[in-house]
Amino acid sequence: IGAFVATAGGYAEGRSAAEALSRAVEDEVRVDPADVLFWGEGGPLRHRSALFRGVTEEGAPADLYYADVRFAAEGRDVLGVRNLTNLTRSGSADEGVPVAFGEEGAAFLTRVDGKVTALVLVDLRGEDPALTAAWSGREQLQNGIGNWQETGRREGLGRQRFAIEPPADVASLRPTERGLALRLVGGGDTTIALLPGETPDNPRLVREPAEKGRPGTITWVVDTVRDLSYVGPEPIAWLENRVFAVKDFVQRAWYRIAGSTTDEEAEIAAELGLEPAPEAVALAPEAPGESTGPDIGWPPARLELARDASPGEGEWNAIGEEFVGSYPGGPRPFYTTYLKVDPERPFARVYLVVWDARQVQLRVMTGTREPESATGATGPGRIPRDEATLRRVVAGFNGGFQSLHGEFGMMSEGKVYLPPKPWAATVAVRDDGRVAMGSWLAPPPGRRFYLEGWATRQIPDDIVEFRQNLTSVVEDGRYNPWERWYWGAAPRDATDQTFIDRSGLCLTEEGFFVYFWGESMGADQLGQAMLEARCVRGLHLDMNQRHTGFELYRTYRAEEPPPPLGRALRRSMEFDEPIHRSRGWRARGRKLVRAMTPMRFPRYLLRDVRDFFYLTLKPVLPGPALAADAEPGRDGAFDVGGLPHAGWPPAFARSAFGRGAGQRWLVRIDPARALPAPLAPPGEHRVLGRVATAPAEGSRHGLYVRPRTVGRSYAVGRPPPGARLLVAGPPLAEVSDARAALGVDGDGFWVVAERGPGGELLGPLLAAAGVTEAVALPPEGLSLAFASGAAGPDGAERAAPTDALLLVAEERPAADVLFPEVEPA
Repeated sequence: IGAFVATAGGYAEGRSAAEALSRAVEDEVRVDPADVLFWGEGGPLRHRSALFRGVTEEGAPADLYYADVRFAAEGRDVLGVRNLTNLTRSGSADEGVPVAFGEEGAAFLTRVDGKVTALVLVDLRGEDPALTAAWSGREQLQNGIGNWQETGRREGLGRQRFAIEPPADVASLRPTERGLALRLVGGGDTTIALLPGETPDNPRLVREPAEKGRPGTITWVVDTVRDLSYVGPEPIAWLENRVFAVKDFVQRAWYRIAGSTTDEEAEIAAELGLEPAPEAVALAPEAPGESTGPDIGWPPARLELARDASPGEGEWNAIGEEFVGSYPGGPRPFYTTYLKVDPERPFARVYLVVWDARQVQLRVMTGTREPESATGATGPGRIPRDEATLRRVVAGFNGGFQSLHGEFGMMSEGKVYLPPKPWAATVAVRDDGRVAMGSWLAPPPGRRFYLEGWATRQIPDDIVEFRQNLTSVVEDGRYNPWERWYWGAAPRDATDQTFIDRSGLCLTEEGFFVYFWGESMGADQLGQAMLEARCVRGLHLDMNQRHTGFELYRTYRAEEPPPPLGRALRRSMEFDEPIHRSRGWRARGRKLVRAMTPMRFPRYLLRDVRDFFYLTLKPVLPGPALAADAEPGRDGAFDVGGLPHAGWPPAFARSAFGRGAGQRWLVRIDPARALPAPLAPPGEHRVLGRVATAPAEGSRHGLYVRPRTVGRSYAVGRPPPGARLLVAGPPLAEVSDARAALGVDGDGFWVVAERGPGGELLGPLLAAAGVTEAVALPPEGLSLAFASGAAGPDGAERAAPTDALLLVAEERPAADVLFPEVEPA
């Protein structure tokens, strides 16, 4: 029996079991026998589990491998190896030697660019059952098949990853009586006890999410078959190409015979969910509200088409507030329209939704499995559940291709998952929230090979998120300037592109962003739609019904009444349900287009295995009145007139209370538009105002700022470590006769309150404006001076503050072209 099994499984001898294993797998991975761990007894008919560190070629970063091994009776010579699996597949990370941890576990360290960046715990008993406890029987069966495909075990392997922040220069794992001791040197030397069954409690170890995204149906089948070694991606691409070619042929033939059998205008209205009922819809833009119009350039002008347009084609329609949030007093955030760009396929339409980067923030989110990280890091796969994000999130939409289709770069929340590729089409988010699109930088002269470490170091310091895919679809009025042929979903030797559901994202010449989605569309048609939408940079996103979609959200607290609707939900494209894993939040929402139905829905409010984008509202001035019935010009209503600004959105808004000597003023300041001078970029800046401050030396209280991944956080109090004091002064509660004070409201606006000599106390007024803590400003002169420094909130001329924080105009666009110097090659 031993001879037969050896022939079937690959016989290997050695002076030890570890040495025999290293020889048995040497054709696939190089293993140092000292780096092998075994579990179980094993034998000729029984496998032992093995974990080991290995490399595929000399000098390459090491990965962690798993295998089941059968040994001869003496337990030394290998009779066969099965389920040899690379557990980490991290091209930029060097995995350390595994150390036994508990009865059936191990721990190892990960090193990236010379720094120890993570601790990983492996449990051979399998993944935590709680990860899939709420799943259906079908989903659990799918999960078991996926685990078997990945590890050879239906139960899989339990893995928990802890990021080490900041990364350590040196680290070691050593056994103790109860577990292991992790020693970190650099970034704050420390020793951390690791005990089986317990989560280490130390701020240096940041636990990464261990939840899994639920599998779909068709997409899961395709991905599962594609991952089989004897199938691979090329046959799947060939099959997709043939299936969609037949579908396209049938659709065109049917349309030639039968033509359109429906009222197209009503059909489009139904697809876009326009109100009122389809028969009464006029596909034309809504009348601009108080906050829209030519003074702010929003909504965008209709699309001018150099052809005969269908009814409503290119006209922007506002999306109703019952399904998408909008900031109080601000303009509608989203408008939508459609285009018909393919004369050979008159049944095919491209649907567009546009938003303004000045009032909507784009963010990039990685999935729990995609992209497959070059460093081994896993992403959260869901929109953050903090209250500020949930209150403002308004949309989510699909990302780009899977890692196996090009390994295009991705960075999310300041962490690089895949390094950027030269020349790739990119959308990037800067640390101050500004968004850019363009082609990535070329390698420096003389560099012939793509190196991940070099590519990561090439990322500008102010870029904290980006996503890449293929090369640009359009650049400066040109379609496909990089002369790409392969746009996905077709075998390499195909003569025609695949007509399939495709999606894209572009930056327009006005500085707006547009998402594109269409059925039966090739890359040429996506490019034509982008050109008609006045795009200056265009990015091809994902394709296929199951991978593409755009969702709109209006979130609210569970104890609040739902947004008024006046009719039943259309279950084919609308929903109203609790937000998964949130504390008391619900969402009313809808798909952008009804035909996106096959996509799992709602998708981006759940945890997803694939990367995606999400959008949040930016608060814009003047902001909400302090009372629901406040009228313009009356107490509690804010006005932006007569104040200095840096374009739109406004930098300041003010409201007066009372008259004469008892008059009080509130002024809202948007620190993203009126930048504190110490935080402004180098160069000359136009001064918009000054805020009085006490001498900062030795001060321990005031308005301070802390950086966030995107944007900044302002608060009043004692500055914590890493914060920067901007306006110094005592707490308002300690100054009974304060004439002026400064605080921060729930939307991040600064709020300055000032009273006349006979005015009431400022505390209640600031509390009504949403300020919980405030700093008292110096009593002499002006607390806040606009522009020239001579006019205060009441417009009166007074002495400007001597010690003051300058507020300067933010005149950089909210969206622009990334690396405009890069030209197509």
